[in-house]
Amino acid sequence: MGYGTPIRILHSLLALSMLTQLAVGELMDVPEVEDEHEAAMNWIMPAIAHEGEHHAAAAGPVVETLGFEVHEFLGLFIGGLLLVRIILALTSVPGAGFRDLLPWLFADGRKKLGEEIKAQMAGWKQAKLAPPEEGETVARMVHGLILLASIAMAITGSILFFGWSQTTPQTEFIEFIAETHELVVGGLEALIGAHILAVIIHQRMGHNIIARIKPGA
Repeated sequence: MGYGTPIRILHSLLALSMLTQLAVGELMDVPEVEDEHEAAMNWIMPAIAHEGEHHAAAAGPVVETLGFEVHEFLGLFIGGLLLVRIILALTSVPGAGFRDLLPWLFADGRKKLGEEIKAQMAGWKQAKLAPPEEGETVARMVHGLILLASIAMAITGSILFFGWSQTTPQTEFIEFIAETHELVVGGLEALIGAHILAVIIHQRMGHNIIARIKPGA
């Protein structure tokens, strides 16, 4: 079973925007007001290292960097794309349904998933992948896991967008959400990395799976 045109287009948009977002997230500076303890430590340590050259932390609101602003707007854009993806999952567009994305939630999906994993396990150990038609359920499951992680990233990111303070230290709740956001991002990076590696292996084996998802192919 192939992918409908809406899914192909959305896949490309999500891939480009999310890879950009992850890169920006790693490189940007996060504007944050330090609490009294952190400010004191940042004042003391340079004083020890530079023999009395004291530089007190600047008071007042922190200015957002360009990278942080790009991260915010990209996050809102990705959130919109994810909302469209969820809506498509409720339609009859080929390859869009929840049965395709979350096979472990359905009896027939669990059966197919178990059969494919059992059949392909030996090949995985040798970095060999079965043709796409023999690993359809596993591939779609990976898409589903990436979607779930992306939704979790979008939800935590939205909370941070509205709750992050640039004038006072963060609350414990916001700190917890920020840590959760970072944890989810780490998991998402691992999933996307594994997905890209699988695509490379498939292409090297002559399966040409990019044509299955590329718009206009």
